[in-house]
Amino acid sequence: MWVTKLLPVLLLQHVLLHLLLLPIAIPYAEGQKKRRNTLHEFKKSAKTTLIKEDPLLKIKTKKMNTPDQCANRCIRNKGLPFTCKAFVFDKARKRCLWFPFNSMSSGVKKEFGHEFDLYENKDYIRNCIIGKGGSYKGTVSITKSGIKCQPWNSMIPHEHSFLPSSYRGKDLQENYCRNPRGEEGGPWCFTSNPEVRYEVCDIPQCSEVECMTCNGESYRGPMDHTESGKICQRWDHQTPHRHKFLPERYPDKGFDDNYCRNPDGKPRPWCYTLDPDTPWEYCAIKMCETE
Repeated sequence: MWVTKLLPVLLLQHVLLHLLLLPIAIPYAEGQKKRRNTLHEFKKSAKTTLIKEDPLLKIKTKKMNTPDQCANRCIRNKGLPFTCKAFVFDKARKRCLWFPFNSMSSGVKKEFGHEFDLYENKDYIRNCIIGKGGSYKGTVSITKSGIKCQPWNSMIPHEHSFLPSSYRGKDLQENYCRNPRGEEGGPWCFTSNPEVRYEVCDIPQCSEVECMTCNGESYRGPMDHTESGKICQRWDHQTPHRHKFLPERYPDKGFDDNYCRNPDGKPRPWCYTLDPDTPWEYCAIKMCETE
């Protein structure tokens, strides 16, 4: 009899305990989803720093514990008076140096520095596009038919609404080809020809630029996404997928950044992905043409 009377009480306690824990669990889960590992968006050059020869170029510095923290601030431009294109992590002083330029900029040079690691945003140094090219931030400024592009902040010869201030984060700088709305044709621009309002630019897909021989064991190119478009996980990271292919353990396998590789003799290069539900996938790299 006492057991029968006690069951509803135990059930009520279980429900109350669940409700008490629920408000704690939900924000934690949401917080986990919002956390973003941005270091995979950067190309790393170990033991390297950037020296500015132009005194007008700005630099922002601050104490930080890890390069991941530096990367997050660079991507979000949080607290920075410029658009961040690269940063250096000072390992000795635990310090970040953020730059509005990269190694391809004029008035800048690379320099060896044992305590430094240089990280450059791939979007600004990549010479090809991924998918529709919405993330392309390179310096091509000529259309497919060879017409020079019109600057985005100019209304001559064509008036338009694509102002840099209206498309923050899309890098509508100078007269460079861009795809701010992610349209099917890829990066484009308004042209300097009054008779041609706009035209797409001739920027190749990264899958067309990269090539491999045999099964790609010797491939050392910068392909960093899978054939389905998933972004690759860095080889020096263990999240979201733990693995054994550590760069320090396999120094001859080319485990740079998050580039596709074939360290274990699979049919072709592959990588771990940033999708927690997809441990790894093959990459779309064509075979090199042989004479």
